[in-house]
Amino acid sequence: MIEALRRTGVRFAILGVAAYLVFLVANLPAAWFGVALERASGGAVALGDARGTVWKGRGSLAVRSAGSFRAVADVEWRCNPLSVFTGRLAVTLSGAAPGVTLKANLGLGLRSVRLEKVDASVPAALVEPAFPAAALVKPDGRVRVSADSFEIGPASVRGAATVEWVDAGMSGIARIGDYRLQITGSGDSAALRLATLRGDLRLNGNGEWRAARPRQVQMRGVAEMTPERKELEPLLVLLAGPGAGNSRPFGWEMTI
Repeated sequence: MIEALRRTGVRFAILGVAAYLVFLVANLPAAWFGVALERASGGAVALGDARGTVWKGRGSLAVRSAGSFRAVADVEWRCNPLSVFTGRLAVTLSGAAPGVTLKANLGLGLRSVRLEKVDASVPAALVEPAFPAAALVKPDGRVRVSADSFEIGPASVRGAATVEWVDAGMSGIARIGDYRLQITGSGDSAALRLATLRGDLRLNGNGEWRAARPRQVQMRGVAEMTPERKELEPLLVLLAGPGAGNSRPFGWEMTI
């Protein structure tokens, strides 16, 4: 009799501990989602003012800039709890701010992030904090990003993404053109293709993104300006260097 009661007590204790653990997991604070996001992005993205839980919450999405973070948009997310058993937290993310829209499905691993069904549009000025080299040209216009599936790991990049710069402006000169960058990752590197959709300053080229740290981007191509727009000459010099004529080769290399 005593032994039966003891076994029953043990069962209740186990059930109680299990129920408490389920309660703790179900109520993990939203800040833990911010930690997972920052770790998976290699510190490039962070979440501030997190509210709710890991599974459903909201906060302020920010990108790293010169050792600090700059807010991009207020975001909301929902996580599938069962996805943790696959080793990757599945997240549906949406956000908005003046001039900013964001929709994406994220897969957050320990050291990688997978982007799916991405549809984002931000002012080009927000790109500057993420890429310090952009500070040289003071970008204007809008940047649109789309991707069906794109994954970035510590030394790999896979999938395809498209980045469009619409109504582009640089260094105070407005509406120089619309541009498209196509990224196709195949493992330790990604092929880059830059094309001009329309505009008076035409940039076309090919390059490579090396995924291993320090991540390097190289681009080679031709920059050409419309002869009638003489005010574009300083931009042509900035992008392709001094020279004669309206068409000049360029070569860029940067660390991201």
